[in-house]
Amino acid sequence: MRRTSLRLERENCRFVVLIALVLAGAVALSCGCVQTGSSPGNGTLTGNVSIGPLCPVEPCSIPPERLAAAYAARPIIISTQDGKRGTSVVADPVTGYSVSLAPGTYVVDVPHQGIGGSPELPQTVTIGSGETVRLDISVDTGIR
Repeated sequence: MRRTSLRLERENCRFVVLIALVLAGAVALSCGCVQTGSSPGNGTLTGNVSIGPLCPVEPCSIPPERLAAAYAARPIIISTQDGKRGTSVVADPVTGYSVSLAPGTYVVDVPHQGIGGSPELPQTVTIGSGETVRLDISVDTGIR
């Protein structure tokens, strides 16, 4: 019973963190720190995201809603070089992510929480007008 309670507390905490990140991204977008949206002069940042392992043993069979929650808990955060948080995007497990950005240099990262993480992030990318930049991301959950 205690283990179930701890698991629920952790899941609730992750949900609250996710909501906070989404709200922070919305606030940052409204301040104009990073210009997103389709515009003739914008470029595109795109890529695939793999997150795993998601189970301590193989084969791993989890329901689609748990898979979606794993991706939602690890949004891709795009900031300006001077550290102003810009936008965040949640990758789809199948199609990845794609975001339209004004030309400029950005820092791409994911939230750093608990164990695991992404060895290739944070990473700096430069987006040119009409250019598509691909950045594939691999996140190690630390589950063993």
